[in-house]
Amino acid sequence: MTRFAFIGRRLIFAVPLLITIVLLVFLILQITPGDPVRQIVGLRASAEEMERVRIAMGLDRPVIVQFADYLFGVVRGDLGMSFKSGEAVADMIAARIPVTAGLLGLGLLLSVLISVPVAILTSRRRGGPARAIVSTLEIGGLALPSFWIGIVLVLTIALPTGWFPAGGYGETPVDHFRSLVLPAVTLAITVAPLQIRSLRESILETRDRDFVTLARILGVSPVRMMGRHILRNAAAPSVSMFALNIGFLLFDAVVIESTFALPGIGQGIVLAAKQRDIPAIQGYTLLFAVIVVLVYLIADAVNAALDPRVKVES
Repeated sequence: MTRFAFIGRRLIFAVPLLITIVLLVFLILQITPGDPVRQIVGLRASAEEMERVRIAMGLDRPVIVQFADYLFGVVRGDLGMSFKSGEAVADMIAARIPVTAGLLGLGLLLSVLISVPVAILTSRRRGGPARAIVSTLEIGGLALPSFWIGIVLVLTIALPTGWFPAGGYGETPVDHFRSLVLPAVTLAITVAPLQIRSLRESILETRDRDFVTLARILGVSPVRMMGRHILRNAAAPSVSMFALNIGFLLFDAVVIESTFALPGIGQGIVLAAKQRDIPAIQGYTLLFAVIVVLVYLIADAVNAALDPRVKVES
């Protein structure tokens, strides 16, 4: 089976998975204690008013019909209306996506800029003081909670220097970027240890393979050997590792956004949970689940492109 067929097959398998996710998200409203209509109309509303709202929301119809309506609404991009603000949930999420996307993008870029050189340098020798120092920093990065790292960065960089704000998002594009720097550094510090360890071990394993020995005998330069032969083949396991930890990364983004008061998806989830805004919680949960599925698909595609040995039996 070709790589394109492999990716197409993954896409086909993702469809029933996404439908199942939509079903589980829909059940949040069904299993949540309390009457959602009462939450909307308030405690003093009459029974007649509650019934009118219930009919308008379609909550008087069978559950299977409600699910079908919700599923078709999700396909159209309609995630319902917020119980608190009355705003469309899709619009609420869309307004927060750029902040979270900027945080994740900049944080992952910084983590790659940190992890790739460090993994290459520490893979040259299996021991030594440099390896011991990096291993200690890896353990520290994994053990320390992200909110604590963020607070330390605020106390040591933001407040003394004033180069970056301690919180908020600013008004101009320049302010937006400055506001994302420290949160992105926090995210990179928490993600880089996993990437360094995975990539270093993969480089050490790849370096001992026969095709690398043959390239060395043929006189391939060390730089070209590392970039074209070793690093390319060693990157595939790291991509898979990143995909498996995407849930941890998204949770970290939620914590970091709350720490730095960024108006992103993480802050939206916290606010929706405090207000018990069920449609908003459903929308954010569905978004996170779809992101995880898409990242797995992208990881499969990247692995197929990086590793020429990828073969899939029909």
